[in-house]
Amino acid sequence: MNKWILSACCLALAATPVAAADVRLDSYRNPASESFRNFNRLYLDGARAGLISYNLLIKRRGGQPLFCLPDLGMTTEQTEEIMLKAADKRAAKGDMLIAPLLLLGLQDTYPCEKAGGQ
Repeated sequence: MNKWILSACCLALAATPVAAADVRLDSYRNPASESFRNFNRLYLDGARAGLISYNLLIKRRGGQPLFCLPDLGMTTEQTEEIMLKAADKRAAKGDMLIAPLLLLGLQDTYPCEKAGGQ
């Protein structure tokens, strides 16, 4: 029974068309439909969660974190605002990926103090 279920899942995944793995700034700002808008926001939330997790891993291993978040939750709207401000600040072109823009925005918004208070 388990082999049959596993085989069916593999077949379903193999038959499913693959969507683009990255979201670019232009398609984020101008989604083709409400479904794309929702997908883009989910993607941005996932990028935020991944960047925060990686940042915590760096810090836990004794490295210098890329940004220093306060102990507050961050909404999707706040995440979007941070990413779009970073895009505007850098005059990013439409083909720029939104995940690196989010990282730059988090660094701008939540910089870490340098060692020695500088």
